[in-house]
Amino acid sequence: MRSPRGWNEAWPVGRYWRAALVVFFNYGVDTGTVWKTLPFHEPIRWRHISWGRQSPDRELKESSPWGWLYYRRVKTGKAFWRPMNRTVRLHLKSLCPDEPDPDAPVFLGGGTRPNIRFRQLCKLAGISPKRDIESGDERLWVLKDLRKTCATYYDEHVPESSVEILGHSAGGITYRHYAHRAPLAFRAILSLPQPSSFKTLARGFEGQCPCCRRKFEEANS
Repeated sequence: MRSPRGWNEAWPVGRYWRAALVVFFNYGVDTGTVWKTLPFHEPIRWRHISWGRQSPDRELKESSPWGWLYYRRVKTGKAFWRPMNRTVRLHLKSLCPDEPDPDAPVFLGGGTRPNIRFRQLCKLAGISPKRDIESGDERLWVLKDLRKTCATYYDEHVPESSVEILGHSAGGITYRHYAHRAPLAFRAILSLPQPSSFKTLARGFEGQCPCCRRKFEEANS
């Protein structure tokens, strides 16, 4: 992926997009949760990441070996502290500056219209536009489609877990029916099988150790 004109960030734009796709896949977040494209969006910032095992939300009793991620749904405004799995942690670590500004956004490179860049990625990957079953018309992919992908993967992995993970609204009897799914979602996130393209970072990113970013020959010394 080509960097936008005037790009002068420390990392290539593709690294930000790769990490963003990992977050989309694992949490089914809204586009406005990743990139602030409208004034009311609250993007993920560095202060929203906790690298420790214990959740900053004291109501959560579980501990995560890979840390925690905070975000807020655009549509409902509902906030979540979600456990990070190893893949999410490695990709966020790969973006983290030595001294991150707590209020700085984690993800850059989305521009004002992230869906346009997403379609460029789809084209580079050789992914054809989706086709409407009834009309047969082609429709361009949008980042919102990744929420459906996330739900499908989670429900195949741990049935019914997507309701809690995607933050669907539920009230009354429905809420009581879904109340048991928070621990279910915790287990699903930590154990979700990752695409092979997401696993390469665990073996090193661009010849560097993903933890300390030293060259492999230096990291082993």
